[in-house]
Amino acid sequence: MPFFDFHCHPGLKPQFSDPGLKNSVWDNIKAKLTITGNLTIGINKLFNEVLDSQANCSQLLEADVKMFGLVLHAPEQNIATTLGDQGIVDRGRVELINKDRLNYIATGKHAFELINEELNWLLHSTPPADTYKIKLLKQPADFYETEANTIFGGLIIEGLHCFFDDPDAPDAKKTYLKNFRKFTKKYSVLAINVCHMQQNLFCNHAHGIQFFNPSLFYPIGNSITDFGKEMIELMTQKNILVDIKHMSLKARLELYRTHKDPDEINTYLQPLICTHAGTTGLSIADRCTYLYKVPEDKGPAFEVVYLKPASRHFEKTYHNCSSINLYDEDIENILLSGGIIGLSFDQRILGFADETGLPGLTVPHDVEYVSELEAAFFFGSQPAALPVWPDDTNVWSAEDFEDLDQSLYIETQRRFLANNIIHILWVAGKNKSIKITDAVKQICIGTDFDGLINAIDCCKTAIGLADLKKDIRHDMLKALQNIEADELEVDELLDNIFYRNGRDFMLTRLRTFSG
Repeated sequence: MPFFDFHCHPGLKPQFSDPGLKNSVWDNIKAKLTITGNLTIGINKLFNEVLDSQANCSQLLEADVKMFGLVLHAPEQNIATTLGDQGIVDRGRVELINKDRLNYIATGKHAFELINEELNWLLHSTPPADTYKIKLLKQPADFYETEANTIFGGLIIEGLHCFFDDPDAPDAKKTYLKNFRKFTKKYSVLAINVCHMQQNLFCNHAHGIQFFNPSLFYPIGNSITDFGKEMIELMTQKNILVDIKHMSLKARLELYRTHKDPDEINTYLQPLICTHAGTTGLSIADRCTYLYKVPEDKGPAFEVVYLKPASRHFEKTYHNCSSINLYDEDIENILLSGGIIGLSFDQRILGFADETGLPGLTVPHDVEYVSELEAAFFFGSQPAALPVWPDDTNVWSAEDFEDLDQSLYIETQRRFLANNIIHILWVAGKNKSIKITDAVKQICIGTDFDGLINAIDCCKTAIGLADLKKDIRHDMLKALQNIEADELEVDELLDNIFYRNGRDFMLTRLRTFSG
């Protein structure tokens, strides 16, 4: 059976290269470090493999990913600036990352140009064989499931900022709206993330980026701005879905309120989606339960350090309870709206203890930053009075992590993915307004491959999808029994999650553009 991926970036990496020398989106990028002259070495370990391809078009084709969310993204100013300031990059010693190109992106004046350039590069790069094709979906009739050597992409835009030229120009908003209308008239855009990793003019974001200077990516806003509300309304008019990933918790709750029909219970203006998600394992009311220490005021934002709460579904499995992930109420709103949740393959998002925590802190933990303007909402009136988690019960302890056999990381991280899937079904089963037989059709894969992620060891690239689907069967079978949902047939469930659910949802949404 083929595969579906709701969120991957086959065209992101070439954006950082010299435009005249950049790789085809079909090429497998292996980042190299120049030492002297023509001598190069691989730098996978230094960069945690995130500079290598995870889902270029050749990998997608080899993996039989038949349909995917073709994500266009203009890298934000601070990402380009911070990447350019890395020592080996700054000295021009990393192949495929061009300092002048980073400086160009860092001006913040070329976002709309960048997404058009990325799309053009995706559609017109020369494939390794004449029969290989990537096709952009505008309506359901464009999709031919049996067409050989072809991958079909439905457009998703990661960040409303992507429609700006120069955001500081006197006529910036007028030009922005012109760009938005022009692009969405020409193409069927399935969904847009309101915000991404950096402060923006539309919506406060949940802190997400971990391996750069966090102060450049502090959330400093308060929920959804008037401009953001205007754009969400315009998106809704054009049948473009809101992808809630990266929105702050307060912004998400405001979105749910405004997206509900005030006269009809559990009726929404349109489906809500999260294309590349993880789960906190918690209700919103419990968001500050697993604090490692009292939140620390850093000026524009509070630093929040969480321990990792234990899963209720698997032993020795844990969640990332940072607010970038979905609380139980987020899951309920998405399912009730008729939306869909794509599961990220980022180790950190799924709850595994990766290498992006605070220096010197050995207990497995997660760090985020909460805007001072949203602090009273998030913490209550006295953040300094919040209790911290008292011991190592029900959390991942330093001793347990030290005892974890690295040779079992593949098996362990596969279990973490299964845990996130099962938690969604568990939440659905608790809600009397949600049928679990419906919920099983509202989960899919959304890897975030070729974004800056540290992918799970059991599926480092798209090519690993088939083995992952086969190997995760045992975990899923056991977990379905744990939540007393063993009436669900595990093989059909996996076929749906890895392909049918995403395919059917995308084709259904494309019908809103064709008729």
